[in-house]
Amino acid sequence: MRIAVIGRAATHSYEYPVEQDTMLAALDQHATQNSLSDHDSQRIEEYAWSAIRITPVTEGAEGLHRLDELITRIRSTVRGALVPILVEGADTPCVRALANQWPGRREIDLERLYQQHGPSGESDVMVSLNRSKAPFEALLRWWTLYPDHVLEVSLAPELTSGCHWPLLTAWGVKPDAQREVLRSFEQRRWVEERVLVTRTRHCRQCRSVHLNYVDVCPRCREVDLKALDGLHCFACGHVDRMDRFVKAEQLSCPQCRTRLRHIGVDYDRPLESLACGKCDLWIVEGEVEAQCLDCGQSQQPGELIQHRIASLQLSAAGREAVAASEEVKVVASGQRMKSHELHNMLDILVPLARRHSHHHLLMVLSQHGESEQGLLERLALRIGSLLRDTDLFCQYSMRQWIFLLPHTPRARFTDVAQRIRSVMELEQSEGESGLSLDMHELPGEHQVGKAAEWLPELGGKPYRSPSEMA
Repeated sequence: MRIAVIGRAATHSYEYPVEQDTMLAALDQHATQNSLSDHDSQRIEEYAWSAIRITPVTEGAEGLHRLDELITRIRSTVRGALVPILVEGADTPCVRALANQWPGRREIDLERLYQQHGPSGESDVMVSLNRSKAPFEALLRWWTLYPDHVLEVSLAPELTSGCHWPLLTAWGVKPDAQREVLRSFEQRRWVEERVLVTRTRHCRQCRSVHLNYVDVCPRCREVDLKALDGLHCFACGHVDRMDRFVKAEQLSCPQCRTRLRHIGVDYDRPLESLACGKCDLWIVEGEVEAQCLDCGQSQQPGELIQHRIASLQLSAAGREAVAASEEVKVVASGQRMKSHELHNMLDILVPLARRHSHHHLLMVLSQHGESEQGLLERLALRIGSLLRDTDLFCQYSMRQWIFLLPHTPRARFTDVAQRIRSVMELEQSEGESGLSLDMHELPGEHQVGKAAEWLPELGGKPYRSPSEMA
């Protein structure tokens, strides 16, 4: 395997060969200085890597397997998660899923990537792969760098999900969590299907694709159905199981007592029937039932959850989103709402919370006096990036943002406050921002009536420490 590092130092580009182990050690953020030679350490420090060129030298399946394995290992490292990979002389499904350029694909503009995004190896998003929001941020950053890339999917019958997306798998995202990451993009309508591979049906309880479709008795739901022959008496038209026509080793109709001698003249055989081994019910066909092989849940085929398995690409809305680099850096993970939509949601949640003893957290971020233009929105979106996908946020006015975190009791206030503390203090340290954040537990004694009446009265208190907010 020939490997070359393509980079840029000062004003010129360069390319130099590197050993596989040296490259992987340098891409690994946990690599110690002792794992690299002094020469390699100096070159890596001096030059910012902007691409890796790989050319397989071993022919046949073995060479392709080693190539796929190497690319996967590169993508699994923190510093190699987003670095451009250029492959020469080989094209495999793994290459198309994980690399950025291969034979027959349009060449990428390395100079543009370097100028627009800086050294790939130092990306803060790559370092964030160990944080909770990392998969969403990393995939968003990936499509920012490579907006034409198609996120390939691979069928995997050994997995309960039935498939996985190799790029996310290489980043360490578990198969069950990959669909949640992609659902965040789908909800924003940032992605669209490129090629539909198949449709899968999943257990409604454990979401497993490992299902067994079996005929069961419609009366007792027993699976012990045995095939039986039936007879049709021409004399009286009676149809029944064959064993009920047998008497003294001769065939006779149990209803009209006519002796049946010749098939086609006295009787014939209708369609094959079934008999239940438990309740002895005689049926023409059983009812189809889907049994999950992982959790044992039985369900009707119409009750199964259906998923479309497809490769994905950025939609027009997604391209607009990733093109706005500042918005990408602070993109929120919660659901953004308009003020009237927030009112309607609170009018439903607050009465339900009182009835069922639920608790919700409402945060009000306000700005007072003259301050930097855009500061409030930037901070609000930063806080929004810490939210769950099920949380809600709203720009309530020009100087106020509201965040609604459903099912977050007071015991969790400290945890939430700790998460936003660094964001708040960062903005406060940049100057007199006049920001304030107030936290309320819903339902409260003052939250009575329509939300449009009591919501404008909340907020406006100075920013407090996490212990005070809790």
